[in-house]
Amino acid sequence: MKSSLLAAGSLIALAGGAHAADLPRRVAPPPVVMAAPPVFTWTGFYAGVNAGGAVGGDFRAATTAPRPAALPASRAEVSAAGFVAGGTVGYNYQFTPGNGFVVGVEADAGYSDIHNEFRASANATGNVNGALKTDTYFVTVRGRVGYAWGPLLAYATGGWAFTEIGARGSVTAPGLIAPTSFNASIPVDGYTVGGGLEYMITQNLSVKGEYLYSDFSRDVRFRALGTQFGVRTGLDTHQLKVGINYHFNLFN
Repeated sequence: MKSSLLAAGSLIALAGGAHAADLPRRVAPPPVVMAAPPVFTWTGFYAGVNAGGAVGGDFRAATTAPRPAALPASRAEVSAAGFVAGGTVGYNYQFTPGNGFVVGVEADAGYSDIHNEFRASANATGNVNGALKTDTYFVTVRGRVGYAWGPLLAYATGGWAFTEIGARGSVTAPGLIAPTSFNASIPVDGYTVGGGLEYMITQNLSVKGEYLYSDFSRDVRFRALGTQFGVRTGLDTHQLKVGINYHFNLFN
């Protein structure tokens, strides 16, 4: 009897083990791997628009040799004010994504309307009346170097700038039967330096505020009534601008 019970128990145990072997095994799900978010970088091409005002600076004009003997040396300097607006293209390279140094190159071109009038006298023997303006293009080509804290970039900039000064007016002096008039557009170039802050508001759009100081000068000659006289004309401006740029992120 006892042996029969042991045999029956063994058969039940074997049958249970075989049934358990046929059941599907529970496999633990694979671990979920969270992809790390991409590290922000300023590297890439961009293009945008900007606008602002010339909030300070001066037009300069001075007679130089040669000049009529009857016209003493004279000089005029008047404040310059107006506005500028145009487009921007550029490229940035960030050495270490996230926080790090950024270098780049930028060019902007647009329209400027900076102007004023002047009157200059020389020892009560003669005078010059006229106006100076930049009712034309205003272009800069600059390098940029800065430091980025994620989406915020602070930078310094500097390079070459050029525009055109329109000079018109008249000269009155003893020995001249009638006032001598002059009217010319004078291409000028010079340097520009400044700095700004730029902030990335989305993955592709940034806004910026920028200050630029520019200084231009050139010597020109006019001929009137058979006589040549020289004028050194110049312009320096302090510009405050705001802009928005679209970043193409081709290498991100």
